[in-house]
Amino acid sequence: MKKILFCLSALFLSISSVFAGITTYTFTSLNWASKVGATVCDGTTDGWICDHPATEYASGRNVADGRLYSCGVGVKTGTSGAGATSVQTFTDVQCVTVNFCQNSSKGRGTIYVQVGNNMPDSIVVTKPAASGEGVWNRDSVILFTAPQTGQIKFWVTCTENAIYINTVSIRSASGGSSVFTTDTYQLVTDPAQLQDSDQVIFGVYQDGVNYIMGYYDEYESVNNIHAIKGRYSADRSQVAADESAIYTLRITELNGNTAYIFQDELRYEEAYLVASGGQTKNRLALWTDMVDTKTYGNYGYWSVAIENGGEAVITNLGNSRSKIIQYNASNTPTLFACYADRSQTPVCLYRRVPAIGDIPAIVAPMVNFRTTIEPSGERTIEVNANLLSADISASLKQGNVFSLSASVLDKDGDVLTISYANAAPGHYRDTLVLTSGEIVSQTAVLLNLQRELTVAEAVQSDDHAVVFLNDVVVTQKYDNYIYVRDTTGSMLLFDRGDGVTGKRYGANLKAGDPLSGVTGRFINYFGVPEISPTEQFRVGTNGEVLPEPAPATIDSADVCRYLVLDGAVVNGWTSLTYNGQEYAMENKFNLAGFNTGVPMRTFVIVSYDHDVVTLYIIRQDPYSAQGIESADSAAKARLVIRNGVPVVQTENGLFTIDGKSFR
Repeated sequence: MKKILFCLSALFLSISSVFAGITTYTFTSLNWASKVGATVCDGTTDGWICDHPATEYASGRNVADGRLYSCGVGVKTGTSGAGATSVQTFTDVQCVTVNFCQNSSKGRGTIYVQVGNNMPDSIVVTKPAASGEGVWNRDSVILFTAPQTGQIKFWVTCTENAIYINTVSIRSASGGSSVFTTDTYQLVTDPAQLQDSDQVIFGVYQDGVNYIMGYYDEYESVNNIHAIKGRYSADRSQVAADESAIYTLRITELNGNTAYIFQDELRYEEAYLVASGGQTKNRLALWTDMVDTKTYGNYGYWSVAIENGGEAVITNLGNSRSKIIQYNASNTPTLFACYADRSQTPVCLYRRVPAIGDIPAIVAPMVNFRTTIEPSGERTIEVNANLLSADISASLKQGNVFSLSASVLDKDGDVLTISYANAAPGHYRDTLVLTSGEIVSQTAVLLNLQRELTVAEAVQSDDHAVVFLNDVVVTQKYDNYIYVRDTTGSMLLFDRGDGVTGKRYGANLKAGDPLSGVTGRFINYFGVPEISPTEQFRVGTNGEVLPEPAPATIDSADVCRYLVLDGAVVNGWTSLTYNGQEYAMENKFNLAGFNTGVPMRTFVIVSYDHDVVTLYIIRQDPYSAQGIESADSAAKARLVIRNGVPVVQTENGLFTIDGKSFR
């Protein structure tokens, strides 16, 4: 619809002519066979008469970021002139839009469009500005200065590589098909939107992760439900229908409270989504009963809460330890399962909104700025309209944060920009009201505006809150554990990866790398404050990062700090003594071995595992004390306390930590 409404906003605001609608043809074969919506053209009463067939046809694909790569019908160098003529005659044609793409880095030529006996207009196709950009479909719009009538003819001349035609859209006073003939699945932002017998799709509440929950298959899913590719709108307010992902929602009551049941009636009829992990497993399955009195309890019943403008917290009401439906991006393959805490990627729900058909209507998508730190922003939406007799008035119920680019929109559809500027951090909600005569449509406008936090502020966040972190520096890293600090404190980045390719955001990080733009979900994981990044952060120029001197006693307040312990003695693989106190230790940094029983400068990361302070040793540096002259004498050295001061006792006497004689 974007291509259509572009021409409306450019022209129809100043023209009062009435145009019935838009006909969009999608080409499906080499001889320009086509379809309109779900209706396949017969080529006799509608469709296109092939003037010169094309060279190839490719249906394209959806890619991870949601964009559609649709080759369509190709015209290559040497087959110039390929095209077709419409069977139908269109009256008062005002606008023709051609949706096309090229090769990845090549493709030049001209697309010609002619209405009846009028002079043809042309669209010049140039080489893509950047390599790789040519494959993405885009629109070129031909606006006629005066309405034209006749059959539509188009043809393509190609001078380099190939040009692919995907669709041709015609706005006219006759023959226009309704733009509301397809059911849509809309993001649920409030449980009150849910109705009994709704068809719903489980999505992923994270930009760029374009998966949805498939249906249960005991051979493919085993104990959980596999993820399948989903096609989301750019603002993620809609997802395309997929019969392999549709569940039927039932609303009932359990123990006096509203409860929800998810039924897979399209495939199994009497089969229900259940949390079947018992007290040890993270499992989500499809079973034929909803209650198991011995083990699982009411495991077919769920509660639904909505946060952050669409994040769905769907919690099982049975007895299994793991209750919350989430998306596991780190599993191979990725899947949907139940977890005891909100440690995985959250989900969202999309409900089916039936097609409007040929009735007067206004349809506009929800405007969701989601969680951001940008103090100003704007979103442009497409307001679609059907069979209206008067223009559309646009207003906001509150209007104290958001503003609109226009108060009157064209009755045939238009674009509208919603913006906010210089807003303070906070949660904001408003309602966009669109009115034409007695037809009224309302849609939500949502914004969760945050500010960047210091580490000291971030570690005070509520579990699962979205956090934007101030600039930090990496102190140490192993596997997907990234320890960072700023001037206010230290914390952990637990790097789960992007959830699409499995690539970790910090795969190539090293100590001393400065990071900016760190965004993710916070959790205090058994005493360790951590953020799981949800998007790629920026990495600056590497520099030196020095450890902090250890305090006299190390406790939970020091968690995630990078410390140096003077005079620490490793007792074995699981403990060390520092300043007269024994601490648990682990070899997380995979050292080949330790020097034991010898006081050394010991570099550690402090962790806090289930109420126990645990030190992860990074390295040990020996002292060059004058009383320790050989490896043999070093092995016999030990740390002792004299007059409350830690000193090194050797065969040659007592020495301070820095190697001076102690008296």
